Amino acid sequence: MLRTMARSSAPARITIAFGAEGALVDAAVSQTVAAIRGQEPGAQKVTVVASNPDGGALVRDAGAPTLFGDSTILVVTGADSASDEVDEALRELIAMESDTVWLIVTHPGVVKGKNLMDALRKAGAIQINCAALKRGKETLAYLSRAVSSHKRHMAPDALTVLYDAIGQDLRLLTAAVSQLMSDVETDPITADDVRSYFGGVAEVSGFTISDAVWDRRSVDAFRSLRWAMQSSDNVAVATVSALAAGLRSIVRVAGVGAGASEQDVAREAGVPPWKVEMLRRQWAGWSGDQRRLAASAVALADADGALKGGVLEGSSLDPEQKRMALERLIIQASGRGA
Repeated sequence: MLRTMARSSAPARITIAFGAEGALVDAAVSQTVAAIRGQEPGAQKVTVVASNPDGGALVRDAGAPTLFGDSTILVVTGADSASDEVDEALRELIAMESDTVWLIVTHPGVVKGKNLMDALRKAGAIQINCAALKRGKETLAYLSRAVSSHKRHMAPDALTVLYDAIGQDLRLLTAAVSQLMSDVETDPITADDVRSYFGGVAEVSGFTISDAVWDRRSVDAFRSLRWAMQSSDNVAVATVSALAAGLRSIVRVAGVGAGASEQDVAREAGVPPWKVEMLRRQWAGWSGDQRRLAASAVALADADGALKGGVLEGSSLDPEQKRMALERLIIQASGRGA
């Protein structure tokens, strides 16, 4: 699940989890600790925050030889914020070349702390790259690997439904995959399985409503909206967000041109290839009615402000007014309103 440099089967004495994606950093640390304990079952883990005023002393204490030669896994987090004392203590530790201390250092990949990272690399550190994943294809590939790690399968459109529902938060995506793997017995897991399992999640309902709106299936959109309102208290903002995302995708696909292949459209528009046909169909339904499409975009912007608390002071809506505003938006955006 991690993008790593080539490494031997045995864990390195020094490991750097390098990058700002918290979920990947967490996974890098936990997997490295597990690998070390596979070799040294009794190794004790000590975590030191690099910005801690007492960090230098804590690093030295963790790295000091023990009476019985017990192994220690020292995890130093946020090395970009390391004080001079922590920097010095870490350099002393790597110079010792202790065979009882395993060092794991996390760094968000910024310039600050570069000299310390260079010193660790020079000392033989293995680096695990934990940079933030790009939206779209790269994140979907991560999800697919997460599913494979459970020795299970998900249909491509099911992965996309899950991604649309949860968003770019890898921690939440990873947790959602684990939940699905644990609770859904069918294999492969389908898009309907995902929608059913997360039926009470407002974002999932939002994208179901969005698909119906941009397909100009106003009755289905309205029915889905009413059902969603009965099963969740957080429908309004999530629905507007899903509608806006759907509209952006339609416009991007329309801008690529009808002669391009699905793969080219997917690459240029930043959408999964399987979704191109649906987005082209949606655009075909709107291309002759672009004034109403533009009006829907304006209505979306107005609704976004109104449902989030109002644009002007004193213009916030009560729950019933928000419900009515959302229903009006669905009718107008689906192209069936006045």
